[in-house]
Amino acid sequence: MIFDFSIVPRYGPALLEGFLITLFICFIGLLLGLFIGGLICWLKIRFPGWGATLANTYIEFFRNTPFLIQVFLLYYVGPVFGISISAMTAGILGLGLYGGAYFAEIYRSGILSVHKGQAEAARALGMGEKSILYRIVIPQMWGLIMAPLTSQIITLVKESAILSVITVQELTFVGQRAISETYNYVEIYTLVAFLYWALVTALANLLKGLENYSTRYLNVRERSPNKLIFMKKQDVKLRS
Repeated sequence: MIFDFSIVPRYGPALLEGFLITLFICFIGLLLGLFIGGLICWLKIRFPGWGATLANTYIEFFRNTPFLIQVFLLYYVGPVFGISISAMTAGILGLGLYGGAYFAEIYRSGILSVHKGQAEAARALGMGEKSILYRIVIPQMWGLIMAPLTSQIITLVKESAILSVITVQELTFVGQRAISETYNYVEIYTLVAFLYWALVTALANLLKGLENYSTRYLNVRERSPNKLIFMKKQDVKLRS
């Protein structure tokens, strides 16, 4: 089978436009999801009674139901109850709500992974709760959660393809429309796959850089014993 390269100039601009819409939807949806996740995590930790019950209900619903069904509920069932929103708004809101459930648990696991003794030592030194949170817990938390956070962000970006079923004019929808006009499945899906691959690869490299920056204190701690041993050996030589 010969690859029809004439598809590229014919449908390349349309696919690129859909790609840019995918970028926009994923960016806003991820920001919304990160914010919602932080809010749900705070609610669950700060109010262990009613807050934890409400947070757990939200988390269990969005983690235990398919993302496709959630999008259908937002876009098709919402108008039945007087909630009528555009397809793009439903897509962004769907990504944010779905991602927020996972981000909340990632945040919580990161916070609980920071040893309580550090907070207790900070209180003994007279630090307030806000200072402990922003200067001790959160900086270490980010280093611990970057790996699972990266995985979940990449998953959300790929899940955005589902939004084509509610007519969001993103990359997959544009690709399907091009296929219905040309029946060139191989060429169109190859271009769509390449654009998703480029987006996810760039995102993964960016998040890997943030992970390295967030865990730089661990690298210093790992190198310091060897450096200390080297300095002691030099000190012995100088004394001798």
